[in-house]
Amino acid sequence: MLLDAAFARPRTFTRLYKKANVTHVVFDYNLPPQCSDEEIYLLAVKENRFVVTINYQDFKKLVKKRKPGIIAIPSELRQGHVTRRVDVQLILLELPIWTRALA
Repeated sequence: MLLDAAFARPRTFTRLYKKANVTHVVFDYNLPPQCSDEEIYLLAVKENRFVVTINYQDFKKLVKKRKPGIIAIPSELRQGHVTRRVDVQLILLELPIWTRALA
């Protein structure tokens, strides 16, 4: 999973960080916080990662068939609820939560 710039460092999400290979566009890839959605999605495709974002409307336009998708998180959720929301969405996608590389 690739967290967009709206989120804190991946280690902040302790439970999620233990369950999946989570990276961050700013802290792990050194992209600027104001990088474009296109840049983030191209990185996600290159790295074969889902984008975790609060910016659903813009990212949904970028998603291509047979490429990584997005996991939309409502912006009003507190950090403690983000992991639970991602867990539910991964279960709905029937992806193993414990995976180290999302396919």
